[in-house]
Amino acid sequence: MAPVDFPRNALNFLVFLIVLPIVLSWHLFKHTFSQGNKPWKRIIADATFRWIVITQRIPFIATLVGPGRRTYISWCNRNSIEPQIEDIKAGAQLFWIAKKPSGRVILYLHGGGFALPMGYYSLKFWRYVQSKLVDAGCEVSIAILDYTLVPEAHFPVPLVQTVAALNHLLTEGFKPEDIQLLLHMAHPLDGIESLDPGIKLRGAYLMSPWLYLIPRDGVQSYLENGGRDVVASKAQYAEFGAGVLGGVKRAEDLAYLEASHTPPSWYRDVGEVADRVLITAGGHECLRDDIVEFGSAFCEAHGNAKLLVDTCGIHDDPFNDFMLGEEVWAELTPAIVQWFADGFR
Repeated sequence: MAPVDFPRNALNFLVFLIVLPIVLSWHLFKHTFSQGNKPWKRIIADATFRWIVITQRIPFIATLVGPGRRTYISWCNRNSIEPQIEDIKAGAQLFWIAKKPSGRVILYLHGGGFALPMGYYSLKFWRYVQSKLVDAGCEVSIAILDYTLVPEAHFPVPLVQTVAALNHLLTEGFKPEDIQLLLHMAHPLDGIESLDPGIKLRGAYLMSPWLYLIPRDGVQSYLENGGRDVVASKAQYAEFGAGVLGGVKRAEDLAYLEASHTPPSWYRDVGEVADRVLITAGGHECLRDDIVEFGSAFCEAHGNAKLLVDTCGIHDDPFNDFMLGEEVWAELTPAIVQWFADGFR
């Protein structure tokens, strides 16, 4: 992935800021004549996010977001929470929300196409989920894996760091049946086989999983939702994908990244490493058809898996409610909280 050209990107970002009010006004105007019921804050958040992705280069977006550690410490300070950061093997770190010495834990592997760091709004989402689980009688810790991004490291480094994080939790005293995952790729489910034999996690949730790093031709949801989703075109997904695949050195690693390279038999064995699986997609996201195709086959192979599609949702829709506030609009969010709660009972 190309280095950041700050003069060029600064000029580009200035143009972005000048045009942004026009873009937001247009989206709000369109919304007044649509059948959707998103609040105006979500319209602004989605349109801003989409316009950033359309107009800015990936390395510059990563610079704007800032390192995950800085984002986490800033969020903790703003909420009067003592940061809890742990170094683990393979050069990664865990950021904690409400860590308990043992008990139940959710391990989160953030999205961003292996190139973008964790966003501030994802911490707000997890604080909300954690508080709702507590209200439901489920004391739970949240551990966020800060893995090494492209281009500093390439796959399989994130997979190695995921396994290191799980081993760290087990060493800390968390039992496999008390660990659930949330991830945006399918690869860690395959890599869990690297853990000690017989370890079976309680559950894994795949939110808007990115399954084909280079988009396939003829996928209808890219055509339908190019004007709705925040990652808005095949070209943008292909740019993210090329940055990841360009660093893969071994052909055998492609099976962990690309659904087209993954043997169908792999997913038949996932029930041996994760007791339950939830897969969700947004009806208005470009990846919808890929996810539905994968999810349907996965649910047939796994006896305790569920596929949910949020009718008007976009990519990673539940997180986007927390960009400009904490009003929950996404219809998936209550189902997500319930799914985690059911797994911990």
